[in-house]
Amino acid sequence: MSDKPKLNLAERRAVADYKESTFAKKLEDLQGAAGFPVEVEVDWESMAVSGQQDFYSREDYWTNIFFTPTAKALGEVTADAMGKEALTAELKAIKFHYDEATAPSMAFENGVKFEEGVLTINFKPFSNADYIDDRAKAIRSTLEAAL
Repeated sequence: MSDKPKLNLAERRAVADYKESTFAKKLEDLQGAAGFPVEVEVDWESMAVSGQQDFYSREDYWTNIFFTPTAKALGEVTADAMGKEALTAELKAIKFHYDEATAPSMAFENGVKFEEGVLTINFKPFSNADYIDDRAKAIRSTLEAAL
């Protein structure tokens, strides 16, 4: 990731609030869609853009960028027994992060990798938030090509 400065107090509070108020449910959604308690790692420091802490709790900041599309894609992959079996056998972890230098704003397939059982999502927070289905398609396509 980048050499970002550490989060300040207001940013850490906003992250903690999001984790308590929203992310716990999103984690349940992700694991429910996967069909098993997959390990989920979130690099909050990379995803928390400095000075934007007032937006962290908005659905169009992290929720609809990272977590909702990923849960949707997982649900589509596991819609049948073959998909459930393949995902359960191959998916070891999901990692979310934001790397400003490589995160796409629109070519979402460029922000998704599936290597050695780890699904990595690198999208630009707070950008084109209405494109949930497009992000989900990029995630689903990446998974299906590797499973």
